[in-house]
Amino acid sequence: MQEFADKVAVVTGAGSGMGRAFAERFAREGMSVVLGDIQEDALERAVAELSGEGFEVLGVPTDVSKKASLEALAAAALDRFGKINIACNNAGVEGYLDGAIWEATDKDWQWTVGVNFWSVVYGTQIFVPLLLANGEDGHLVNTCSMTSIVRAGNMYGICKQAILALSETTYGNLRDRHANVGVTALFPGIIATRLFQGSRNRPADLQNETPTPGAAAGTEMRERMHERLSAGMPPSEVADILLQAIRDDQLYVRTDHDWDDGIQQRFDDIFAGRNPAPTA
Repeated sequence: MQEFADKVAVVTGAGSGMGRAFAERFAREGMSVVLGDIQEDALERAVAELSGEGFEVLGVPTDVSKKASLEALAAAALDRFGKINIACNNAGVEGYLDGAIWEATDKDWQWTVGVNFWSVVYGTQIFVPLLLANGEDGHLVNTCSMTSIVRAGNMYGICKQAILALSETTYGNLRDRHANVGVTALFPGIIATRLFQGSRNRPADLQNETPTPGAAAGTEMRERMHERLSAGMPPSEVADILLQAIRDDQLYVRTDHDWDDGIQQRFDDIFAGRNPAPTA
């Protein structure tokens, strides 16, 4: 996709962070943008700010873990703008960090996988047919993570590696059909977002009645990682990288090279049949 003016983008997780930056970057290219987010105050603020700058935007409260909610987002976009050219499956949470993986409860899995992976499955089911149907160039963006390509260490990484596999499969299927729809798997590194405060939007019915064994350590990790992310790359820079990747029809897109050693180590271990070195 080379031309963005007069086209339509849908972005989930658009109330803040990278999603907010993607929405603004697309708007500045002359696109109409539909913003979806579960946190309604952040969504309303983002829409007000972008509308105040004269951009054509629409906000739709969206729970990406529910297929019906994503279907409503797509329907609102079509009702308002008549088509969708870019769909960004971007919403995500840090998820379960509260102990060993076998100590996670069903609710931990439902919350983490629902937001981080099922949302992309639903987004693929819903948005790809619409991108194919409008007769124009289209593009699907799935926000993966650098944890998609280094050795997985938690439930978040499990989900992100699954998103990469889904993105590669979608890309291959579209190429087999000679479709004019591209796919980008975006691998952000340390970005200045509120990712590690995702628990603020965890539904009450998916909260554990009693803490898991590592809950206290998980809280400390969230605080430590939030502080680290605060000094990370501005989301606006990621938005610039993404826009160029869409222009270049690029599948694999890293925001930086700080994780290269970990990526190389993982695949060296795989090729050598070598067990990974202890992380601590």
